[in-house]
Amino acid sequence: MPSKFNSEFNYRYQVLGNTPWAKIKILKGFLEGRVRAAAGEEISYLRHNAQREELAYLKKQNIPRHEQMQLEANVLESKAAMAIVEEAYELNCKEIEILNKLLAECFEIAEPTRIPGYSDEDMFEENEANEFTIQTLREMQSEMIALGRPTPGTVLHAMNNPHTLYAAVQSGMLPMEALPILTAHPPMFAVQQMAALNTLQERQLMVEERVNGQEPTEEVEEEAVEEAVVEEVAEAEDDGDEEESAEEEGE
Repeated sequence: MPSKFNSEFNYRYQVLGNTPWAKIKILKGFLEGRVRAAAGEEISYLRHNAQREELAYLKKQNIPRHEQMQLEANVLESKAAMAIVEEAYELNCKEIEILNKLLAECFEIAEPTRIPGYSDEDMFEENEANEFTIQTLREMQSEMIALGRPTPGTVLHAMNNPHTLYAAVQSGMLPMEALPILTAHPPMFAVQQMAALNTLQERQLMVEERVNGQEPTEEVEEEAVEEAVVEEVAEAEDDGDEEESAEEEGE
C-alpha cells in the first residue's frame, strides 16, 4: 500500500532543525526529493506507453509469437503497477503541498533575522553556530532531567566552540567556576575566543565590586558581564580575521 514518505507531524517535530534557518535547510532538501519523485510520474507513463507501442509494432511485423508474449507479460506487469503508482503520486503531491506550507511558515519566522544581502545559503552558514548551540543545550537539558547532570560527551560538545560554551555557562548548565578548566585546552580555531571567555568570572567579580560592596541585582550583573564578554569575544574574532588577511597578503 502506498504511503507518504513523511507525515506532516514528522516534518514539524521529528525532522532535524531547532532553528528556523536550519529547519528550512532540511525541509528544502526533502522538497527537492519529492519534486524529483513527482517528475518520475511522467517517466513511468512514457515507459508503459512505449511498451504498448512496441508490442503493437511487433504484432504488425509478424515477429515470432514467443517474443510477443514476452513483451505482453511486461505490459501486463506495468499495467498492474500503474494503479499503485497513481496513488503513490497523488500522495507525493500532497506531501509537496505540506512541505511548501511548512517552508512558508518557517520563512515567515526567519525572514526578520536575515542579514541584508544574504542568500538562503549564506544564512544557513551564518546560523550553524546558533543551531549547534541550541541542539547542545537541549541535549544538556534532557540529560540533567534524566540523570541530574550533563554527560561528559555533551559537555565536550559545549567546549568545542566559544558560542556554545558561553551559552551553557550563562544558562547555568555549566558552573562559571569551571571556566578555567573548560577553556584550558581550546580548539585550534578558537584559542583567542576561548581566552576571552576565560575572563567571564573575573568580569563578574569586577561588577560585584563596582556596586559598593552590595550584592548586584541579577539584571545588572547579567547585562554587564554579557556586554564585557561579547566585546572580548568580538575583539578576539576581529584579531583572528586580521591575522588571516595579513597572511593572505603576505602570500
